[in-house]
Amino acid sequence: MATIRSIIKFGALSVFAVYGWLRLKLNRTPTLIILTYHRVLPENASEREREQPGMIVSPGNLQRHIKLIRSLGAVPIHLDEWLRKKEAGESLPALSVAFTFDDGWRDNYLHGYPVLHQEQVPATIFLVTRMVDTTDTFWPEQIIELLRTPGISLKDPTLKWLQPYLGEFRNKPTPLTLLEADEVINRLKDLDDATIIQHLNEATSSLRGTTASTEHAPAILQTRELREMSGHNLIKYGAHTRNHFRLNRLNSKQALDEQITGCLSDLEALKINSVPIFCYPNGDITDGGEQLVATYYQAACTTKTGWNRASQNDFDLHRLTLHDGNSSTPRALLATIGRSLA
Repeated sequence: MATIRSIIKFGALSVFAVYGWLRLKLNRTPTLIILTYHRVLPENASEREREQPGMIVSPGNLQRHIKLIRSLGAVPIHLDEWLRKKEAGESLPALSVAFTFDDGWRDNYLHGYPVLHQEQVPATIFLVTRMVDTTDTFWPEQIIELLRTPGISLKDPTLKWLQPYLGEFRNKPTPLTLLEADEVINRLKDLDDATIIQHLNEATSSLRGTTASTEHAPAILQTRELREMSGHNLIKYGAHTRNHFRLNRLNSKQALDEQITGCLSDLEALKINSVPIFCYPNGDITDGGEQLVATYYQAACTTKTGWNRASQNDFDLHRLTLHDGNSSTPRALLATIGRSLA
């Protein structure tokens, strides 16, 4: 039975890969593909043990993506430049590709930028501006850190808020596996981000001293790194809110304004190569948020999959999220593209 499933999976992968290849090669209408990445980590990086599946691409795979995309005739271009040319009615290649990175991870500088610089590929990094120059990280990574630390009692009174989301892992000793921790993270999305962060801060303070040291080098980009990468106009920076709060969990116009327009102000104050393009955290969109984004930004990226024709709404840009799990071989990458276009 396992062999039959493997054959079916291989066959489906091959069909989607051929379909993706044909759609790209036969395309004649100006089209933009936006590729989305998060973290860039070597295969032996210890950080992989503290990260959600589907968030990581290796530097080698990133480079292979660039070479494959170019071999298909796609032209790498800055996202804002494609939008500008489209608006001006200038000539566009039949197939353009924009490389984007969400969140502003420091490994984008350490391991992604050398590849982009070597290949001379432009890219946009969407920053969570209030995390720049801090030692903070996002709450899913903090949850993984907590659940993957040996010796933590998940029945500790300070973790009472977490227990309803542990499900079948409630009575299991730590460390949980990455996949188990990822399940807990998905359940926690029923809460708003600020509440989760508050609970985590209180729990971390209470549990300090009962766990092993979890100090790490800064996980998020620092200003000097942002400026270095933007020095040759290869890297530009867009907005991903101030705190990576999901907009559909914010209950006031003031809170939306803080995250959306405040982020743009932060970008301008950083004096880096910023562009007025917004990226919705987790793809969550609200009417009030959409109105603010349309007022203050040039365009917005969603988590909807697919490519973008010249007629595409600039505030509803579609992207393809890539990671080691869905694009580690040319066939897998083409199949991921094919699925998104089917």
